[in-house]
Amino acid sequence: MRPYSKTQIILHWVVALLVVLQFVLHEGIAGAWDGFLDGRPVVFDPLVLAHVAGGGLILLLVVWRVVARRRQGDVAPVAGTSPFMARVTHLGHLALYGVLVLMALSGMGAWFGEVELAAEVHSLLRIVILALVAGHTAAALYHQFYLKDGLLRRMSLRG
Repeated sequence: MRPYSKTQIILHWVVALLVVLQFVLHEGIAGAWDGFLDGRPVVFDPLVLAHVAGGGLILLLVVWRVVARRRQGDVAPVAGTSPFMARVTHLGHLALYGVLVLMALSGMGAWFGEVELAAEVHSLLRIVILALVAGHTAAALYHQFYLKDGLLRRMSLRG
C-alpha cells in the first residue's frame, strides 16, 4: 500500500490547525462584519487580518493538497475496508476539500466583495465543516481505538 507522502501529511495537519484557528478567530471578523453592516467603518484589527489571511492560506493549501492527490493517486483503503465504506471515505474527503474551498471563496466574497449572500453562505458552511470534521475525526478514532487497524499511523510523519 502506497503511504501518504510527507507533503500530504504536512498539508493535512497544517490545514487542520488553520481550520481550528479560523474558529478561534471567528469572533473578531464577525464583529467587524456586523459593524460593516451597521455602517460603522472597519478599522484595522490584527485578528481580522489573521482570519482573512488564514482563509486564503487554507484555500491555497487545499488546492495544493488536491493537486498532490491527483498527481500521486489515492492511497489504498485500510485492509478489510468494504467497497461501500471505501466509497463513503472517498466522498467524505471530497466533501471536506469542497467545503474548505467554498468556505474560503464565500469568505472572500463577503469580505472583499461586500456580498451579504456570501456571508450567509459562509456562516452556513461553518456548521457543515464542523459536521464533516467531527465525522472525519470520529472515523479516525474509531479506526484507531476500535478497529485498531493502524489508520492514524498513515497520517503520521513517523509512519
